[in-house]
Amino acid sequence: MTTQDPTTTAPAARGDRGRKPFWQVVAMLKMESLALRRNWTSTVMSVVTPLLIALLLVSEHAGQTVPGVRRVASVTTLIMVFLVHHHLTTVYAARRQELVLKRLRAGLPSDRTILIGTATSTVVIFLVQFVLLALYALLVLDLPLPRNPLVMALALLFGSAIMAAFSAALSAITRTSEAAMLTTMPTVVIFLATPGALLPLDVLPESLERALWFLPNGPFTEVMRVGWLGRTDEGQTLGFAGTIVETLPSFGVLLVWLVVSVFLAGRYFRWEPRHG
Repeated sequence: MTTQDPTTTAPAARGDRGRKPFWQVVAMLKMESLALRRNWTSTVMSVVTPLLIALLLVSEHAGQTVPGVRRVASVTTLIMVFLVHHHLTTVYAARRQELVLKRLRAGLPSDRTILIGTATSTVVIFLVQFVLLALYALLVLDLPLPRNPLVMALALLFGSAIMAAFSAALSAITRTSEAAMLTTMPTVVIFLATPGALLPLDVLPESLERALWFLPNGPFTEVMRVGWLGRTDEGQTLGFAGTIVETLPSFGVLLVWLVVSVFLAGRYFRWEPRHG
C-alpha cells in the first residue's frame, strides 16, 4: 500500500484550484484590491469620496419615508454610474496600457474570466457602499426596513453588471486612464438622464419620462423603490410576492440591457494598446 506525499499533493491541489474560473476571479480580485490599497489617491476618489457625498445627499430626508427612499435610490444610481462605470473604464484602460491584460490572456484564465475578475473589486466596493448607505438610512435617518431585499439585491447585481459591461466596451476608445473623463462623459449623462436618478420623478412631461425610463437606470431605480417601500410609485401597497410581480417588467428591460452591453463588450473590447 502506498501513501501520497503531502508535499507533492498540496501544490497539485493548488494548481488544480488555479485552473477553476472561480479561483481565478478571486485571485484577480486580490490583485485589484492590492493595487487600490497601494494608490491612496485612487482609494479616496473611488471609495471614500462617493460614500461621503452619498451620506450628505440623503441626510436632508431624515424621517421622510417616501422622499428618503427615493433619494437613496437616486444616490445609489449616482454611485453606480460614477464608481462602476466611470472608474472601471479607467481601470480597463490602465490595465491595457500596462499590458496586464495581455499577460493575463497568455495564461490560464479565459477572456470572460479576465474581464469579470478585473471588474469584481470595483463591483464589491459598490455593493459595500450601498450596504453602508442603507444602514445609515435605517439607523440614522429612521427609514423603514426594505420590504423585499431580494429584488433589491438582484437589481444591484443587474445594474452593476450592465455598468461594468458598458465600461469594457467603452474602454475600447479610451486610450489612457486619463482620457476616461472625456470618453465616459456622454454615457454618464445618458445613464443619469433617467427620472429618479439625477432628475426627480414627475418633473418631466409624462411621455418623455416614460421614454427615458427605458434607459438602463430607469428600471433599476424603480426596482429599488418598489423593493424598499413595498408599493408602486402610484401608491399601491404590495406584499412580498406583489413586489416580485410588479418588478418583472423592470427586470425584463434590465435583462435586455445586460445582453446588449455584454455583446458590445465582447465585440469591441481591446486587449492591447493602440500604437500610432
